[in-house]
Amino acid sequence: MKNTPTMQANEAAERIVGYFQANGFSGISEALIIRIRLKAGSRHEIDAAFESAHEQGSNPPLHQYFEITPFGHYSEFRSYGDAKAAIRIDFTEALRMEVPKLYFDRAPVLIDDALASGTKYDALLKLRDNIDGYAVGILLNDPDASFMEYIGKHKGDDWQKIMGTLEITSSALASEIDID
Repeated sequence: MKNTPTMQANEAAERIVGYFQANGFSGISEALIIRIRLKAGSRHEIDAAFESAHEQGSNPPLHQYFEITPFGHYSEFRSYGDAKAAIRIDFTEALRMEVPKLYFDRAPVLIDDALASGTKYDALLKLRDNIDGYAVGILLNDPDASFMEYIGKHKGDDWQKIMGTLEITSSALASEIDID
């Protein structure tokens, strides 16, 4: 699907989808690359606020602590406009709750939503450590299966090996296409 509007990392998003498809993850057909910047707070404060929201059954205070900016998109089944319009539903609470981990932890980081289906994002990946105060996250989607189902079907594939290979691939992509 053609990416409109043009964002800096659209080509990187397309290559990431292609990478997964070439490595046996044939249903991964969408990647949304986001940049995450810390607005305020320490890890301890943010973790406490997110945990409190979870205990109260409310949405995590994501935008109070983080600025999230779309940076690249590729999808075989929907336009960027459609993805943007559905982001509040498709970027699930299970993934949003883990944004502090994505921001503060060293790469690689994998966060999955085992219950995601349809257009909801199955996984959020961090492949490189933060640069210039930004974390780069990649939301992946397979509209027909869960990302973790893939891991279970790939006998002999070790997740750390897959992440290591993907980390090398993402570094190569970053050198070709400036995603920072």
